Amino acid sequence: MPREKIITGIDIGSNKVSTAIATVHENKVSIIGVSGAVPSKGIKRGSVVDIDSAVESISTSLERAERMAGVSVSSAFVTLNGSHIQTQNSHGVVAVSPQIGEITREDVLRVTEAAQAVSLPSSRQIVHVIPRDFIVDSQEGIKDPVGMAGVRLEVETNIVHGSATAMKNLVKCIDQVGVEVQELIYVALASSEAVLTDTEKELGTILVDIGGGTTSLIAYMEGSPVYSSVLGIGAKHITSDLAIGLRTRLDDAERIKLKLSTLATTMDSSQGHTIKEETFDVSEFGLDQDEVPIRFLREIVNARTKEIFNMVALELNKAGLLGKLPAGAVVTGGGAQTFDVQEVAKKILKMPVRIGTPTGVTGLIDEIRGPDFAGTVGAILYGVDMLRSNSLLFLDKSQGKIGKSLQSFFEKIKSFLP
Repeated sequence: MPREKIITGIDIGSNKVSTAIATVHENKVSIIGVSGAVPSKGIKRGSVVDIDSAVESISTSLERAERMAGVSVSSAFVTLNGSHIQTQNSHGVVAVSPQIGEITREDVLRVTEAAQAVSLPSSRQIVHVIPRDFIVDSQEGIKDPVGMAGVRLEVETNIVHGSATAMKNLVKCIDQVGVEVQELIYVALASSEAVLTDTEKELGTILVDIGGGTTSLIAYMEGSPVYSSVLGIGAKHITSDLAIGLRTRLDDAERIKLKLSTLATTMDSSQGHTIKEETFDVSEFGLDQDEVPIRFLREIVNARTKEIFNMVALELNKAGLLGKLPAGAVVTGGGAQTFDVQEVAKKILKMPVRIGTPTGVTGLIDEIRGPDFAGTVGAILYGVDMLRSNSLLFLDKSQGKIGKSLQSFFEKIKSFLP
């Protein structure tokens, strides 16, 4: 990549829309424009429910980032969320051409396309086909088979698919703000690009991205995704519980939740222990009382947090991954800032837990330092991987429509190879 490139990531959630614009030069990714958290409208549980309102939120977020960066955005990598997201593993097999005698990039493309040939309803659309492991003539554990001798090539893949209608509505919203969608990225996959280490992916870990209306999961083993799922519960449910318990408005309940989380974070970092005060000052929120017992707030918050992680544990059991993830769990997303979330996760999941914050970029990182921007930064880093893999492609765009189609597909596959 001899010239500086511009990459834009847009994270569209149930609670907020955020945009980041970055320049990419050699190995440096620098953020030059961010929008901050723009309140999300027209999005419920990760899916578009009102196109006009969603377009308004996306447009506001994009304009803020463009104004800060001083550039105009024409295309972007966009996160995809929603309880319609599902996953399955698939196997593909092809014969290697005896004339060549060794495996080529075309063979990798063909075997991955063969794995993609799964039976899905017409209402479903494949989002990602991620190679997990290649097998050459019964030799397993191969990450990149190109150049190896062999006559039979197999691949194990993880396929992420979702509702075609939900994806079309999301793309339509982006189109209406004058931006082309370069790729839709499952939000947990994007977040994993920003917060997980290579060691965690290799040993085995699960990323839990707690958003406003949903909680997105992605599990890794031996460096590759093996399972994904989206739960229809998120941080907004904690806010609703607080509003009911304190008999206050949702806006005030959200502010109380954020203040409580901020106080807990401050005391943890400065004194190395959790909150020990008995009461919490709520005089600024217009409640019937000026102070509320912290024990009462903790019970409300923890009840819903326990429900979230009990559902995560059920998903791990369903996938056969309980006790098989030595690197533990990484919790990210806006909900990761919730009071006591790390302690609750440790107790429920019975594994090491850390809060994941985005890394891998420079520039205006103060604006996107928190776990709530993991998806935004991850979309940028995913786009960078695509850009770098594109520079290594052997396919020639002059091949016409078929060549371009193959190239686009191969870009997706190549981004997951070493």
